[in-house]
Parts: sequence; structure tokens; C-alpha cells
Amino acid sequence: MNVIARKARALPKPCACFSLVSLVALAAMAPPLPGRADDAPAVQAAQPAPMTAQSKISATIEFGIPALESALERHVPKVLANFDDRTTRCWHRRMFRREVDVDCVYSGMVERTGPISLRADNGRLVGAVPVYGRVAGQGIGRFARLLHGAGEGELTVYATARPRLRPDWSVALDMSEGFRWQEPPVLRILGFEINLSRYVEPRVRVQVERIQSEAAAYMRSLDLRDKAETAWRHAFTPVKIFDTPEIWLQMTPQTVAFAGTHAHGDVLEGAIEITGTTATFIGQAPPSPSPTPLPALGADVSAPGRFEVVIPVGIDYNAIRSKMQDAIAAMHDQGFALHDAKVYPSGDKIVFGLRLASSDANAGDGDWIYLTASPKLDADAHVLQFPDIKLDTGGASLPPVLADWFKDDAHLKALREQLRIGYQDQLNKIVASANDRLTRSLGNGYRSEAHLSSSGIGGVEPLDDGVRIDFRLNGDLKILYGL
Repeated sequence: MNVIARKARALPKPCACFSLVSLVALAAMAPPLPGRADDAPAVQAAQPAPMTAQSKISATIEFGIPALESALERHVPKVLANFDDRTTRCWHRRMFRREVDVDCVYSGMVERTGPISLRADNGRLVGAVPVYGRVAGQGIGRFARLLHGAGEGELTVYATARPRLRPDWSVALDMSEGFRWQEPPVLRILGFEINLSRYVEPRVRVQVERIQSEAAAYMRSLDLRDKAETAWRHAFTPVKIFDTPEIWLQMTPQTVAFAGTHAHGDVLEGAIEITGTTATFIGQAPPSPSPTPLPALGADVSAPGRFEVVIPVGIDYNAIRSKMQDAIAAMHDQGFALHDAKVYPSGDKIVFGLRLASSDANAGDGDWIYLTASPKLDADAHVLQFPDIKLDTGGASLPPVLADWFKDDAHLKALREQLRIGYQDQLNKIVASANDRLTRSLGNGYRSEAHLSSSGIGGVEPLDDGVRIDFRLNGDLKILYGL
């Protein structure tokens, strides 16, 4: 060691321009100091954090509005109202210097002239019926019977209902919003106006109640409770979302609540929100838990919540080792060789072991130099990096010239810039696979649809087989029944 020290003192002060080849050559003049096992930082893998998240699934029962329109078309009659009535003072004139009031009789009918059309609007079910009204009247009395007239008009009546799911899973159609006319149903004959509302509205209300009854019967035929129980059981089934390595998702549902009705196109959806925990497993499929009974329906929620799951992206140590070898190769001159390298975890850090020697040295020659760094993510560039890489000899006596070179921040900065490993492609593959595997037929009219994307980073962990990066995926996961 005194020889090494004297030679080290005789060397000029190392600088960034001083070649690594020269340093290794000078170090080779000293007696070889093979690395010892206790020189290296200890191997210690981190304990993997559980990959769990609180999550929500929208279980949606869809039914096509055209099917309900057809059912109403079969049951709602064409003629909505017939009337035959008498009114006083339907006609007023001044005759023979006297004010004369004439009583009238009139009759008429209101019928629908087209099919009942339904549409969904902000969670409401709106029915529109085109109607045609006709009325004829005649005066009463000796001379008044000569007075007669007729009127007609086309109108549209709208009925509105807001479906609700009761705690017993039956469907209520709240008709409190009633119905409205496109314009007042008034016809003019014999000089006065006849408001058809009092004749037509009672009949229309009957038909509105029929719409309510038919829609409720249609939804009862879907047996929402049975559909919800099936969706609840499906939610417990583990799903493999990636093959290499095998990645599985397991959800444990806990609560269920009504999430309202929604519409898109000619489809009305009644959705429930299932909440629970999702867990991610790597390797063999987790055991499928026994589904719990469907719980009582919780209070309404405004809209189905977001599905969230933690998925891992792994970068094994061989890939990091290869990247380190390439980085060292890009930094040295001809005549220098990296005879060996190893990468392993030590606590929350990564250890890089490098055996350095001159190019003409034997394969087993060289000194082990150890670098340590904390793995970090550059989320913007989508790369794993090591921004605090530094020399860590673990107390070993290294040739000073080598130690000084690796202590030079200019050299370490160049190494940090080279040692960057991208993960975006792997992440994209897992997200695409998850969406593909979770979008599938469940049988018996059920299917699931997933629209997930990466939204955040959960953590970076040096494990025994590589660095694991936990990402959070969120979006929509639906269990659908219907179209």
C-alpha cells in the first residue's frame, strides 16, 4: 500500500480531461487489489408494496328505446278522446236592439296521427305523441240552430318520466313532471274558443299512466335485481391482463348504489356503482374469492365513479446492467476494458459493480468499483434514471487514481446522462392489453368494456429481480347487459 501511495502522490492532479485509460494503466502499476466480498454494499431487496387501490365499477343495464316504443305502439289506442258536450253563451250577438246569447252543442275527437316516439334527455324519458283534434258545433234554439261551424288542428303532447331505482330493485317512473302541449289545444268555432284540455287531458293522463305502466313492466321483465346479482358475482372474478409476466387483477366488491339513468343515442342505461378494492398480482392467478351476497342498495350517486387499478412495469437488472456496460463503453478510450459488471438492490438503492482493467489484462484481473444510486423517474421523458449516482467502495482500498476519477462529478454527470432506460413502450403494451382483456363477453347477455389510461405513478421499488414501477390506471370499467 506504501508503494501505491507514493505513486499516487507523484501523479499530477486528475482532471476531467485526464483519460480513464491512463488512470487504469497507472493503477495497474500497483500490486493488484482484488475486490473482497465485504467491500461490496450488501444485497438487500425492498419489500414490494401491495398493489391495491380503491375503485369503482359501473354495472349498467341497457335497453333499447325502440323496443319500448314498439310496446307502447301496441297498447296505446289511436283515438285518445271523443266528446259530445253542451255549453252556454257560445255565441253572442246584438239583434233587434237586444243582446242575444246562444247556447251550443259541440262534439269532436282527438286521435294520435303518428307513432309514440321516446328519447332520453338528461336522465329523463320523454315521450312525444302527435295528435289531431276536430270539433263541430251548432247553436241551440229556433234560429240558433242555423248557426254551425267546425274547427281542426294538429298538436303535439309530451310526457316526461324520470326513472328511479327503489331499494328493493324495482323501478319507479316519476311522472310528476306531467305532460305539456306544444301549443294550447284550443279550436275556434261559432265565434268562440273551445279549449280541448278539459276533454283531452284526462284521456291523455290515462295514456301517460299507460306509458308509465308499460315502461315499468318492461323494466320489471329485465329483473334488475337478478342482473345486479350476476354483475356483482362477475366483479369478483380475477382477470389476467398481461402474459409476460402474468399480471392479474382481482376486485373485492363492498358496496353498491344506484348511479342514475343515462342515455346515448337510442339507448337508455340504468347504472349501479359497485365500489371495492382492486389488487394486482404478478405470477400465478390469485385464488378466486367466494362472492358475498348482494348488499342492500345504497343511496343514489350522481354518476358512476372511476375505475382505478395499480399495474406494475418491471425493468430487470440484466437490462440495467447492459445499459451500464454500454454507458461505460461510450465513455472510455481504446486500451481500457470493463471485464465484468453486476447490478443488484441494496435497500432503496441500486448498486453497480464494475470490474475495470487494462485491455491486455487477463479476464480475471481488475478491481471492483461500486457505484450506488436511487432509481428515479423522469415522467416527462418516460425514462428510469439514476440522478445521484456516486462512488461507494464499501470501505475497500481502491487505487486512488480510479477512486478520484469516479469521484469527479463531470465524469459522473456524463454517466448519469447515458444511464437512462425508457419504459413507455412497456407501459403502453400493458395498458392496451388490460383494455383488450377487460373488454370481453361474459356470457348470457353480459359483457364488460374497459377504457383505461395511465394517470399517475405510485412508486419505484428495487426488488430482488429488478426495479418495479407502479402506475395507476383509471378510466371506465363497465359490466353491461342489453344491446
